[in-house]
Amino acid sequence: MHLLSREHEHTATPPSAALDHATSHAITSAILRATGIVLLMSLAVIHIVQLVPTFQQTPLLGVGYLFVIAATVVVGARLVKGHQSSAQLWLPVAALGAAVFVGYAFTRILSTPLDNQDVGNWACTLGMAALFVEGLLVSVGAYAISQGRRLMLAPASTRSGAAHSASGGDGATRSESAAWN
Repeated sequence: MHLLSREHEHTATPPSAALDHATSHAITSAILRATGIVLLMSLAVIHIVQLVPTFQQTPLLGVGYLFVIAATVVVGARLVKGHQSSAQLWLPVAALGAAVFVGYAFTRILSTPLDNQDVGNWACTLGMAALFVEGLLVSVGAYAISQGRRLMLAPASTRSGAAHSASGGDGATRSESAAWN
């Protein structure tokens, strides 16, 4: 019958399932970083699969694929290593996704020395998969940056609010303090 009781509501300590802010932030960060790494390696695999045929047909585009593959490995390594600032960690992820997305669209709109055979060819299966992954990279990167900024403000507002409330302050000063911390 202990499972049906509500004794935990009357105790001074929170239930063990409740997570503190730091733990929640660490879990969110780990999930986002793992997702980013999987997406980056997916983008690399999509370009590796097309590497040999691309080098045979358009060698300059093949070199571009090598740069994309190398960039995904470097940016993925930064995600594994981590960084203090979410913007510094996730901006390269979003930028790489956007750059490759624009590059794909560029080769489909204009005939260039890089790729003069794919103008108007928007139905390439691997190209569609790459566009999907690149869009997710931009989305996850933007979300992670926004979450990082929000999570960085939350502890400061909590600390400032607790100290200020104890001294009898109002909410307006508390939000100003959070913006500056």
